[in-house]
Amino acid sequence: MKPALSANLKVADVITYYPSTKAVFIAHGLDILVSEDGMRALSPFLTVRTALRNRFIGETGFMKILEKSAEADDMLEAPGLQDVKRQGDLTLLALMPCGLKMPFSRAITSFLESLKREQNIEVKYAVEGNLNQELSYYSYVERIESVDELPDIIISADFNTFYGRRFYDKFVSGGQMCGYGNFSPNSYYSDAGIVEPNGEYSILGVNPLVMVANLDEVGDRSLPHCWKDLLDPMWKESVTLRGGNGFFCHAVLLPTYQRYGKEGLEQLGDNVLQGLHPAQMIKRIDSGAPGAIYVMPEFFAHRARRKDRIRIIWPEDGALASPVTLQVKSSKVEELRPILDYLTGKELGQVLVGARFPVPHGDITGEVQDKPLMWLGWDYLRRDDLLELNNEIDTIFMPQVKSEV
Repeated sequence: MKPALSANLKVADVITYYPSTKAVFIAHGLDILVSEDGMRALSPFLTVRTALRNRFIGETGFMKILEKSAEADDMLEAPGLQDVKRQGDLTLLALMPCGLKMPFSRAITSFLESLKREQNIEVKYAVEGNLNQELSYYSYVERIESVDELPDIIISADFNTFYGRRFYDKFVSGGQMCGYGNFSPNSYYSDAGIVEPNGEYSILGVNPLVMVANLDEVGDRSLPHCWKDLLDPMWKESVTLRGGNGFFCHAVLLPTYQRYGKEGLEQLGDNVLQGLHPAQMIKRIDSGAPGAIYVMPEFFAHRARRKDRIRIIWPEDGALASPVTLQVKSSKVEELRPILDYLTGKELGQVLVGARFPVPHGDITGEVQDKPLMWLGWDYLRRDDLLELNNEIDTIFMPQVKSEV
């Protein structure tokens, strides 16, 4: 939930939840606080009130300007999905991973408002957090019989039901749903084989999963360098994955099963301490709670305030690439080309990279653009029904995880 704007908020939280306020800080000579380095080293610890006092800036006047700027952010909040049964009325539905929902929401809202003003094109759309829809929405999609029941453009996160055999056979293989865009990928996307060769899916970007070592808990154990290292018995009950309530992230379990089979899954299960949301992981790291190795999205890792007690490890064999995928009704491509060009273009790509999500564009640079990625491979995704494979994985993995997780 977005916190109410106040002088008691940390500067980093203000910028995170109200991005348009960045210009206010810069205009008052506080640009060092909202720079990339400042957002890592200073802003997570410094309240707005303290920052203003240090520079002898009047709090009342500054906060009034800040509040006006924040109102612009509220205007750019995208609507959510009100009813899954009415999704067919939407031109665009985006189910975004944590960390990308807010910047994407503002970017697409701003673009669609411009499209309405300049070309008189009005679009009905919704943006949701993928985590909120993992159970309810994707189970509903499994029952859909007609492409008309779907939005014209779907953007989704992770390896979900749109990669399943039923959806593929019913809507993709026959050409009713397709990808869009011609990417000249950077070498890291090419090496990993992430760009889909048949034009059936478009990968707008990936959520890179990395390891975060809690150095106090690691002790004298050697830090892991690749994903296989997490299977070592020395990490027994030391690894935290995204999950909880009988669910664990398949973006981690799928490549483990693919590369190391049943035995690898069992070994990883033995080493799992707990399942948490990444935000909970960061809180535990900052509070000094138990847990030596955490697997989480890379952007979350940078939210840890106690940087001195962690090591962010981008594995040598690549961060696990959890996809942000675009599909569009083939019958709507021409009509929706201006929107599709924006969604697959450099401007939005830069937004994703700014949120620490690598994109395929070879002409975009950023901190996360020049690091190796690990991808399941399109042949592997086609060979078996992904949803059945996930069930098979759960059957093997869940009994190995200690019962109190």
